[in-house]
Amino acid sequence: MYSNPRNIFQSKVENILNENKDQNDLFQVIFQLTQFLTFEKSPIKGDIDQWKSLMELYSTFGSTQFARIITIMKGKTINFPTEEEFQDCIITSLCYYYKEIMNLSWDEIKEKLKTPRLNSIKYGIRVRQLRSFIDEQLLQRLTKK
Repeated sequence: MYSNPRNIFQSKVENILNENKDQNDLFQVIFQLTQFLTFEKSPIKGDIDQWKSLMELYSTFGSTQFARIITIMKGKTINFPTEEEFQDCIITSLCYYYKEIMNLSWDEIKEKLKTPRLNSIKYGIRVRQLRSFIDEQLLQRLTKK
């Protein structure tokens, strides 16, 4: 569960789970059941949704990576972007790369992205905003002593 234990508790858990493989597998099942019990007992609808999301992350990443995420987050609450926002960020990044680095035209970018209906006005504005932001960041770093 903890590949690089950072404290005594993590080290003890890792030692116990490393004693034998069957014990580790059984622990994983018991841990998941404990988490499911916790969210079933939760009286607040939002809490249940959060526990479901956490269990999905646990199932996706496995116990080691999930424990690492927990250690990094330290109880903080974060909001993830929507899938659409994330895709938009990827498209903006690709457009920036093709337009500013590769000097492609919007028709060539549409062809590269296999998106003939790409809104070049929308992404042109975003590319300019990103270029401006990058320029500002570079200028700040150059003028900092």
